[in-house]
Amino acid sequence: MRKIAIVGFKGGIGKTTTCVSLGAALALRGHKTLLIDTDTQANLGVALGIPQPKKTLADVLIKKAKAQDVIISARNNLDLLPSSLALFKAQQRIVFEMAREEIFEEIFGDIEGYEYLIIDCAPSLSLLTVNSIVYADDIFIPVSMEMLALTGAEQFIEYLKEVARIMGRGADIRLIIPTMYDTRRRVSEKVMHLLEKMGPRVTSPIRIDTMLSEAPGEGQTIYEYAPRSRGAIDYAHLAEIVAKLPPIEQTPVTNQNQKKPGNGVQVEEGLNDTHYLNSQPEGWSGQNYHHN
Repeated sequence: MRKIAIVGFKGGIGKTTTCVSLGAALALRGHKTLLIDTDTQANLGVALGIPQPKKTLADVLIKKAKAQDVIISARNNLDLLPSSLALFKAQQRIVFEMAREEIFEEIFGDIEGYEYLIIDCAPSLSLLTVNSIVYADDIFIPVSMEMLALTGAEQFIEYLKEVARIMGRGADIRLIIPTMYDTRRRVSEKVMHLLEKMGPRVTSPIRIDTMLSEAPGEGQTIYEYAPRSRGAIDYAHLAEIVAKLPPIEQTPVTNQNQKKPGNGVQVEEGLNDTHYLNSQPEGWSGQNYHHN
């Protein structure tokens, strides 16, 4: 199971949109995927049209429920471990626990049967964000086409390195995802040019698309709301990139995922090309899918 944390200092950069849309695209490709919401705003549930459940991540965090019992089936191949406002108080209750930065490794230990686990992190340096970084195999950082977002991403990368230094391990900064790319705005070209200096970790951009903003209001993924839109095509391409990432390294003795220092790694060349912008991904038909 590949564990991915989608992180960033700044709000409004496309973290939740990326989490939902990438998860939906992977599910449509046949990959069993779990989304975990660690933000008290519980936006993943809203975006998927799921009513607020009785039990959420807050109950799992204070050990009143097991993660496997709180997971909700959202779509075919797509499940959700939801959040709620109660997560704020639950987080306060674990602040003084031993090994509090590794609680996710304990409470998510019963989760199995998924190819991808994607965590939507709050735009803050909370204990839950640190847990997500420590628990994940890969870090994905969305960056909207604004200079402040770029600065925030650079700061967050330094923070991730510091977490890795303190903990002695950490997730790899695997992908940097340009979001809200608008060819009509010069700042988009400027930010993309600066991002490309970060190397092949930078993916092809997710183009600006009002459909991506409208879909959550209808409780639908982009593939239900506008399956042939720019946003749907771009996130389908991102799912292709994720599906082709090298497998997580495993230890020869325990065959468990092995964490390496989170200095960031280089991934395969050619991720940041834009040849596809007027095409559709291989094997993609733009089909809808439905609730179970």
